[in-house]
Parts: sequence; structure tokens; C-alpha cells
Amino acid sequence: MALQFLADNNGWLSFDHSTPLLYITAEDDDFDSETIRAWQDEGFQVQYLPVGNGGKTYVNMLRHLGDNLSIGERYAIVAFGDAAAICLDVYSEFSASTSKLCALVAYYPSSIPDPTHRMSSSFRVLVHLALGTNPDEAVVGVTRRPEVLGIQGKRRTVQKRITPGIGAGGLQSKIRYPVYAYEAVDVGFAEHDLDEYDEVADAIAWSRSLSMVRRGFGAEVDLERVWDQNEEQKYRGKQVDKLMDTYVDDPTPFVNFTPTMTGGVGPEELRRFYKDYFLRTAPPSLHMRLISRTIGVDRIVDELYIQFKHTMEMPWILPGIPPTNRKVEIVIVVIVGMRGGKIWHERVYWDQASVLFQVGLLEPEDVPEKLKDAGVEQLPVAGSEAARKVMDVESEDTNDMIDEW
Repeated sequence: MALQFLADNNGWLSFDHSTPLLYITAEDDDFDSETIRAWQDEGFQVQYLPVGNGGKTYVNMLRHLGDNLSIGERYAIVAFGDAAAICLDVYSEFSASTSKLCALVAYYPSSIPDPTHRMSSSFRVLVHLALGTNPDEAVVGVTRRPEVLGIQGKRRTVQKRITPGIGAGGLQSKIRYPVYAYEAVDVGFAEHDLDEYDEVADAIAWSRSLSMVRRGFGAEVDLERVWDQNEEQKYRGKQVDKLMDTYVDDPTPFVNFTPTMTGGVGPEELRRFYKDYFLRTAPPSLHMRLISRTIGVDRIVDELYIQFKHTMEMPWILPGIPPTNRKVEIVIVVIVGMRGGKIWHERVYWDQASVLFQVGLLEPEDVPEKLKDAGVEQLPVAGSEAARKVMDVESEDTNDMIDEW
């Protein structure tokens, strides 16, 4: 039976039966406390396993992690550095003693199994590699075990170059298990207490890791409820206490309305922003409609149609601008990061040029003289028609701004 993650009344995650067991393993005696806490916040029972002296003792421990688990219980491993290489090697060959493993995540291992080797289907595997600040020097060991007439020979490890991967995601091609490379970061990019820590790369790797582990346990998480509660208070209920209850206390929550750089960092600043500069300054005409919603393992992306008449000052979108009594129609995109069933951060984007155009602060005909001399007659800015075209793609003509289309 699959585990099911449920949101309690406070928005935190709980489980319908025994808490999933997650082992974190690395070389040091102590490990990054923020990473451990992040997994705990997501509802996992975390145990840290240092490599210690390594060798057969460590390998034997890995092989018997599931010995005391009951029928139906499983465990996952998140490994770092040399520990990740050892785990990949140990678990690349299926054995009854490791059958309770459901997911293995390896961060920047020094070596990986043969790319042509198909890992056991009994668990999920995911590998993160650091491409480094000098991609030309980025390599990883590839361990192969030649086989002749069904007899496996001695293992050998060769160095292979890490590529930027296909697309923008860094996926390494021609490997039978998922391996991702992260550009411009070094080994250690996912450990908060190291100089090599990189917030952007860590966030992407974290989402992939959390997704892999949850799928390994067969877990489902309801992220929508707390976000819907947040939007209800922002645009309708306007009760700041209930709004703030949807945010985490730690790590530091933040909201960034990107075009105007308004919002807040930390609970106190967020409360002040919402209480004094957002909830009180929403005109009665404000109307919101959801266009699309994408739900990931630890984030939600909303595409929202927003319409209002600018009858009062609105610091979050038009700071310092007195009411113009102009009607505004825009589409905003909200990227919501979640942690432990509550909202950690929001990044909000929209076309500010379109807003300024609609309230009369930007005229497309106001072209700088140098551009006029070059033949430019109008700035490439769209008004409310841009939002309407999102709602109905055939409502407005396409490519009107492209000459001779």
C-alpha cells in the first residue's frame, strides 16, 4: 500500500502510517544541519551515517540497513561525495539484503556505475554531478566490470568527461539511469555549510531529489490547499493573521514582486507589507482568475489573469503613483516554493511596461531620437490586449509588431 502524505489543519505534512526512513550518508562525522532539517521538515525520519573508516565495515552496514524493517517498510538513501560513489557501487548489484531500498540519491560521487548498466528496478536512482567552474576539466570516474562467458572480471574505473547535458536541465544523455550536471558549481554545491554552496543549483537538485524519494515511497502530497488558503486571504478574506499562518517560520520566508522589487523577507517584514501595503490597498474592482496551475514536488506555478481599476494607490504594482482611474488587465506568473507543507517563498512576474502603458505613464510613440533616426516609430509595448490574448489566443492578431508580417 502506498504511503499518503496528508496536510493537517496547520498545513504541515503527516503520514497515514509509519514515518518513512531516510538515511543521509557522507564522509564527515557531522553533516550539514540545514539539509537534515529540510528532509525532516518534509516528514521523513532522518538518520545520519558517517562513512567512518570506510572499507568493509561501511559496506556491510549499507547492505543491512533494512534488516530490522517490517514487511512493507522501506528506506531511502541520500549520499554525498565518496559515500555516494560507494553507495552506487554497492547497490548497483541487486541482493536480497538490500531489497527494501526504494530510492538512492547520489550527490557528486567521485565515480558512477557503467552508463550502459541497468540499475535494479526495485529502487529509483538519481545522480547529481558538479560541472565545475571550468567545464573542460570536469570528469567523473566510470566503473566497469568486464564480463566474459558469464564470468565477471575485475572492476576498472576510467575517467569520463561530464557534459553540460541536453536542454537547459543538464540531463546526461546515453546513461540508463538519470544523471544531471550543474553548470558553474563545484563539488559541495548542495551543502549549506561549505564555501562551494550554490543556492540556485541546490534548489534544482533538491526538487529532483525530493521528487525521486517521494516516488520511491509511493507518496502523495497535497500542496494546493495551503496555497489556496493564501490566495483567499490575499484577494478576498484579507485577514493578515490567517495569511501569515500559511508561511513557514524557518527557513526565512520571502515574497518578491519582481518588477517593482516589493514584498518582504522574514515574517515581520512580510506581515508589515501585507497589513499596510497590500491588503489595505486593493481596489474593490480587483478581479482574479486562474488561467493555469502547475504542481511540482515542492512548488506551484500559477498563471493568473488580474483586472482592476486604478482607483487607489497600489504599492505592490504601482508604488508611489496616485490613482489614475485607468483600467488595467495583466497576466502574472507566481512561482511558489514550499517547505514542509507551508509556503517558503514566492516570486511574482508580470509585464510592467504593459501596466505603465495602461495607466498612461508610458507612451509607445515616445521613441528616443536616435531610434527614430534608425526608423523606429513605436516601442514594442502591448497593453490590455496582451492579457486578453492569453485568455483567448484568437482574440488579437499575432505578430502585429513585426514589420511586413
